[in-house]
Amino acid sequence: SGQNPPSRASRWLPVRTKDLAKKWHGSYQTLGVKAVLGCRNWELGVAAAVELRAEGCDAISYQLDITDPDSALRCTEFIRELGGLDILVNNAAICFNDPTLYGTCPPTPFAQQAAPTVSTNFFGTLDVTRNLLPLLQASDSPRIVNLASYAGRLAILRSKEKMETFTSPDLQVEELEVLMREFVRDVEGGVHASKGWPNTCYGMSKLGVIALTKALARDHPQIMVNSVDPGYCATDQNANQGTISAERGARTPFMLALLPEAEFVSGKHFYEEKETRW
Repeated sequence: SGQNPPSRASRWLPVRTKDLAKKWHGSYQTLGVKAVLGCRNWELGVAAAVELRAEGCDAISYQLDITDPDSALRCTEFIRELGGLDILVNNAAICFNDPTLYGTCPPTPFAQQAAPTVSTNFFGTLDVTRNLLPLLQASDSPRIVNLASYAGRLAILRSKEKMETFTSPDLQVEELEVLMREFVRDVEGGVHASKGWPNTCYGMSKLGVIALTKALARDHPQIMVNSVDPGYCATDQNANQGTISAERGARTPFMLALLPEAEFVSGKHFYEEKETRW
């Protein structure tokens, strides 16, 4: 990343992508960083952790379904028992970016995409973060890195009023939750376009994540909270149709997770190691 790591030793890093975790392996020896891979599929999680350990990463996996509140609670207790938390990387997401997810499932009508997409990408991320906030607040140098997307840019909103609402410096997390539920309801009712919402459930879920990032940064000024557009990475989610490697996409989250305290930055949105416009 070209950045100096924090002077203190990090302890546990929940991270939900194998390629992102690989970016940490060069820092394990000097920082004592340990990665917990939260994976919905237990077998794939174990396999990923084994592969990472073979490459020198200090990694373990834990079964986590971010759409299941009980699963999020169990994961929180697991990390608490490990001794603490310094860095949270929120990367779990789903996307109906192709009518059949590149042939892996039957077509899903747009009206049926909103609830699972927003429930996973926005509310799941929020739930996990809320559970882990007390552990982060006990850290000497806590960080949250939220993986967003170019799809979540403000320009997808079709009304000036919606843009002003989502960019308000006073937007509360609870108000944001109401807005995201309103989007789902309007999509299911077939009236989302007339109310200024975009025609993309994935994009809206990620726009919500970016807005959440800014609200959390304001409400928790002692925590570095930033969002990242990793680029169109080739991953399982898009049947490896992406144009850049997952390793390249992991560089900016890596930089933000290990940014020195002297370079404290929060509430910003990044792309290719630089702050970028939302």
